[in-house]
Amino acid sequence: MSKFKKLLAAALCLVMAAAMLIPALASSDVDVSRPADAKIAFNDEGKLTILQVADLQDDESLDPLAKQSLKRAIEKAKPDLIIMTGDNIAGYSCKTKIAARTAIKNYMDVFEKYGIPVAMVFGNHDDDDTPYTKMEQIEQYETYSCFIGCAGVVADKTVGNNYTINAGTYNIPVYAAKDSDKVAYNIWCFDSGNYNPDDNYGGYGYVLPEQVEWYVQKSNELKAANGGVPVPSIAFQHIVPPQIVRALKEVPQGTEGAVSFAGSYYTLPDGTDLTTNWMSEGPCPPNTGFAPGYAQVDAMLEQGDVNAVFFGHDHINAYIVDYQGIDLVSSPGCTFSSYNDDHRGYRVITLDKNNPDGYETYTMLTSELLESSPVDSMLLKIRAFFEKIGDFFENLWDRITAVFKK
Repeated sequence: MSKFKKLLAAALCLVMAAAMLIPALASSDVDVSRPADAKIAFNDEGKLTILQVADLQDDESLDPLAKQSLKRAIEKAKPDLIIMTGDNIAGYSCKTKIAARTAIKNYMDVFEKYGIPVAMVFGNHDDDDTPYTKMEQIEQYETYSCFIGCAGVVADKTVGNNYTINAGTYNIPVYAAKDSDKVAYNIWCFDSGNYNPDDNYGGYGYVLPEQVEWYVQKSNELKAANGGVPVPSIAFQHIVPPQIVRALKEVPQGTEGAVSFAGSYYTLPDGTDLTTNWMSEGPCPPNTGFAPGYAQVDAMLEQGDVNAVFFGHDHINAYIVDYQGIDLVSSPGCTFSSYNDDHRGYRVITLDKNNPDGYETYTMLTSELLESSPVDSMLLKIRAFFEKIGDFFENLWDRITAVFKK
């Protein structure tokens, strides 16, 4: 975010904070009871609803509208489980451990109040240029009774002066019922890393070999316990798997609606419903010429248990595309503190015990969530106005500096 936009956003936050103190328009009370335990199971109707929160990506001053939309998303979706898929905080804006801890506290306090189980994976920005390490962040998450994640598999890689650590890779078994010990479904949570440490390739991170090895071993354990039949699963992570470019349709430059990646141009496959799917920017996977990045999804294909991989990372994309029988599902960012557009929102996923190979999903746009409140709707319009002013001054500044650089 530019300096102009940051200043305008700070001023707007003060306006929002004051406006939200108006008691007459405050949101209604919610059920704050917590679940009896952290056991995730299908309900009496055989359903399990998941709210995916992608790219909240804020600092210690969580944007009031982001916080309001998060509450509204929970109240509307009524999820049984919340999964944050990385860039949960903007590490680059959290220059101290206190700032990063506060950034996490801002949304975890909300989840704790609702008492809904929460899991999370890291994104490339969670430990980006902040002294608050991933392991320290996990320790903070674990202080919340609603948090059901863990440090899980920790893998690291060093190439030259570059070092990366992937932490918080684990699985969440879904039981057939609260009083059952049968694992009817499984949820994989992967830390897809931050940036590729190999100087020869560059690009974003990927699931490291140790994580893939653990996945295969755990998948086989679940399969053996299930009578030799793979346990149906879905996976969550932050960074787009590189197989995405094979699943999209490559088109000539200039094709209407095409986005660019690595010198090529892509659209969603023919027949895609463009009212519920959109691709407003090029996908940002690890470099697609980097073979180890493909290992994760290739292993999933061989294991035959994963129906879909859900990810965030690309803030203004939301689509479902098939790759050899596995759905690659992009979910929109919900951030108010990084780049976004009118597609800001959340994804809801519903699993059905009686249809283990399928799932239902839809996206909830922030604008629709906030329009039910006159105050929030008004503040959203004010924010959009300030953002346009910020864009104007940012473009003006770029032109002025370009003149002096000549």
